[in-house]
Amino acid sequence: MEPVDLPPVKDTPLRRLQARVDEAVQAHGPGPVSAAAVRMLTGRTTVEDVTSGLVGTLSGDGEHFSTAATGALVLTGVWHRTALAAVREATGHEDAEVRAAALTVLSVRADELRADRAVDRALVAAVHDGCGDASPEVRAAAATALGELAEGGDLALVAPTLNVLVMDVDPELANAAELALTRLADRLDHPDLRASTDF
Repeated sequence: MEPVDLPPVKDTPLRRLQARVDEAVQAHGPGPVSAAAVRMLTGRTTVEDVTSGLVGTLSGDGEHFSTAATGALVLTGVWHRTALAAVREATGHEDAEVRAAALTVLSVRADELRADRAVDRALVAAVHDGCGDASPEVRAAAATALGELAEGGDLALVAPTLNVLVMDVDPELANAAELALTRLADRLDHPDLRASTDF
């Protein structure tokens, strides 16, 4: 059998951001990078963050993410549990890009959050609220986060919402909801949660 030529990995803003996070961690260490990310997310960057080159490294040249969204997304690559309060608060940020980024962080960091016993009904409810957001990107990010965060006791709240979102006309949102249901079914050993494909 001949090897298959796969297309090269696509250069995306998120991949470039991850490369910058890796560079910053190498130069400054994970603690300072995660702390700077929280300050970027909350609008509290310091002079030292700027003069050290840390914010410049993380922000990149001409990337399209806002400073707050960049701060949140940095936390997908480097994490400290003290960042959770800022990320939770950012799920209600006025900018949809920041809300979606915060929900993405919660999805990516779900295992660490569970290990720290930081996933509670209030967090799941806040993420669930994102499923009703005006922004389709936020709704999709919230659906994905529910798939990673919800536990058995949350199913009465999240399963009906995800089942409705599976029928959404936005294919990305419908796909995110279907994947979230699949993730819940697998993670919680609850096969009946899988979205029905019989239409």
